Amino acid sequence: MLNFIRVHAQGWVAWFIVGLISIPFALWGVNSYLTGPSSVVIAKINGEEVPQAEYQQALQQYRDQMRARLGEKFDPEVFDRFEIKQAVLNGIVDKKLLRMASHDIGQQVSDKSILNNIRSTPAFQKDGQFDSDTYNRLLARSGLTPSRFEAQLRSDMLSQEISSNIQQSEVLGNYLLNDISRLENQVREVAYGVVYIKDKADSITINDIAVRDYYEKHAASYLAPEQMVVDYIELSVDDLSDAIEFDEEKLKQFYADNESQFIGPEQRQISHILLEQDEKQALESYSVIKASIEAGDSFADLASKYSQDPGSSMNGGDLGLFQRKDIEPAFEKSVFDDMSEGDISELIKTEFGYHIILLTKIQAGEGQSYAEAKQDIEKMYKQQQAEELFYEKAQLLADLSYENPDDLQIASEELGLEIKTSPSFARGGGSGIASERKVITAAFSEDVLVNDLNSSVIELSKTRMLVLHKNKYTQSSQLPFESVAPSIREQLRYELAREEAKEQGLAIIEKLKAGETASNLFKEDGWQSEQLVNRANTVVNRQILRQAFSTPRPDKSNQYSGFIAENGNYIVVQVSAVLEGDSIPEDYPQKEKDKLQAYLMSTYSDSELRAFIAGLKESAEIEVYEQFL
Repeated sequence: MLNFIRVHAQGWVAWFIVGLISIPFALWGVNSYLTGPSSVVIAKINGEEVPQAEYQQALQQYRDQMRARLGEKFDPEVFDRFEIKQAVLNGIVDKKLLRMASHDIGQQVSDKSILNNIRSTPAFQKDGQFDSDTYNRLLARSGLTPSRFEAQLRSDMLSQEISSNIQQSEVLGNYLLNDISRLENQVREVAYGVVYIKDKADSITINDIAVRDYYEKHAASYLAPEQMVVDYIELSVDDLSDAIEFDEEKLKQFYADNESQFIGPEQRQISHILLEQDEKQALESYSVIKASIEAGDSFADLASKYSQDPGSSMNGGDLGLFQRKDIEPAFEKSVFDDMSEGDISELIKTEFGYHIILLTKIQAGEGQSYAEAKQDIEKMYKQQQAEELFYEKAQLLADLSYENPDDLQIASEELGLEIKTSPSFARGGGSGIASERKVITAAFSEDVLVNDLNSSVIELSKTRMLVLHKNKYTQSSQLPFESVAPSIREQLRYELAREEAKEQGLAIIEKLKAGETASNLFKEDGWQSEQLVNRANTVVNRQILRQAFSTPRPDKSNQYSGFIAENGNYIVVQVSAVLEGDSIPEDYPQKEKDKLQAYLMSTYSDSELRAFIAGLKESAEIEVYEQFL
């Protein structure tokens, strides 16, 4: 079935807010602005430190972007996974390496370019023109000064410029398409074996001296981050709505005042014939179809015969009932304004082709009685009353918390709002209200953290706001040896086990090359015998597939290679045969060939960029302290 239902964008307000903090680039989605000082270093790139605060800011902004994009489907727990956190840190590392490379080659971003970028950002415009007041106000609301924002923007643009130059340098000629097609469709005969890290780890013992020595050498990596606990009072429409009292008389009056809201919209049922043709051909087909209808042929039979919409043609072209604004925009005026039941339209053009529409049914909007709508009436009444009360109390909350800045007690008593206490959280956020970036920024602001004042009113949404006050603050401190010793011991054990697994794997490869049988060199379940695989295989692990297709072709004997898997196991891969894929057929449609070429251009460009970054990483000195992720 064609997609005739208009899709309305979700979460645009959230995207607007995210856009205030971070100018969107093709590659970089997070801002590395530092929210405050921190002695915890999460990584070092060529001696340049990545403070924990910078990483936490990037992680939080990634969460904010995903929350805005996913809406109700957002699951905070998913974005707390280690692999997500590691990916965010990798993005910071890549970005810094590209910026360093830009400096090395003398690449610069002019002040004019910075200005043009800012002036062209919709969030900073008013009536289509850049507005200085809007710019300064929105930056201030996000906790940024213009100088800091522009410095970060310059860094982002430097990274983006070099990455764009690398991507745009890729040239893919038509003559390469056949070679690429053969490579993409290539099949290899592969076998592989696993040297399990667990078998090595079980036999390794790390003594206390080694653990203590590692702790003392890396003491700066074992710091407990500063922690904050806040008291807060929260005002929300939902909470106010729960407390709204009402009686039957009020609900009946509300129904009488808003009766139009309880009448359903008019719906219209249509059938169509889709012609995926150019205009001339479509006009010719329309003449034939119109003549057939005038001769008495049914629209349903003609739709089955002529329509190129496979979903509806089997049902005589029927698309079902639609409300106004839910139908394809090109149809809306004709169907709802110009046609009567039984009418057949002229040709209507959409992105899918040309359509002939039959209006088969008009279903008038149906009203609900008071009894039928009572549940909705009650909900709407409470919502309306709660919103009015919310705006009254919001102003009072702002006044009372400002006029009595030393605590929340007076505001709490006057408004009848409970003083709540948050769990402990760091600058990177936490659970509950501490998952909100605005709350974190306010909690660690000078007024709240240093001066012990109430925060200003924090608007979390149009129907929810709060004011907070510091309850307890704990500075960053050295973690005691006893608390981190178990994790250090496991880390050292894992690293040694990984190296031993690698050494054994390399030794096995040499024995295989010398002619020994693979099944004799691995444990009973460690060797997987030969099978034919392509690049799209979903049974064999993707890491093994990548290794198999990067291993040189076998000549007179099998080719062997190995790698350390993400879980620490060492994998030995055998490639015994290569079967070439097919070339692109001569009759392959040019339109599809163009799409393929565009896709491959994009893929190769991204590969070039990833390869460039990988080269930078190989020559860079990078230290990562994963315990702080």
